[in-house]
Amino acid sequence: MMANSGDDTFCNLLGNLEKPINPYVELLLWLVQFPRHTLPAIGLGIGEKIRNPPEHDAKLKSLCESLLKEFQDLLGDDGVFLYPTHPIPAPFHNKPLFVLFNFAYTGIFNILGLPATAVPMGVCREEVPIGIQVVGARYSDRLTLAVALELEKAFKGWVPPFDVSI
Repeated sequence: MMANSGDDTFCNLLGNLEKPINPYVELLLWLVQFPRHTLPAIGLGIGEKIRNPPEHDAKLKSLCESLLKEFQDLLGDDGVFLYPTHPIPAPFHNKPLFVLFNFAYTGIFNILGLPATAVPMGVCREEVPIGIQVVGARYSDRLTLAVALELEKAFKGWVPPFDVSI
């Protein structure tokens, strides 16, 4: 869905629309410690170069449209879906590189084109941030924002994960 979402490719966007990046060159630069982009971004650029057969893309698009219809039917005009933003509390820097598909907790709603508002809900036992996302039907951003505001009030909003002293 991302590859077929518009005229610009991810490699074009990484090149600031001036000249597309070559993800293989960027990977080489990353390996010799002169990165211009993050490893996940380089991986997406390489993935963009590997195309599925058209019938496979059509099947994936059909599955996506079916899932979108299920969500639209479930949520109606005024429903919201509360869902974690991540399967574990906030991971430490670079840890998500080793569990590549945890982004699906948020990515699926991007692909479906559904509004989702992330709400910080405090910290867990390990003293790292946890959160939830409020997902709504298409074009109900106002509803997800309103519910997020109420959740923030109820759970006292963002809590720093540790004492900050200046």
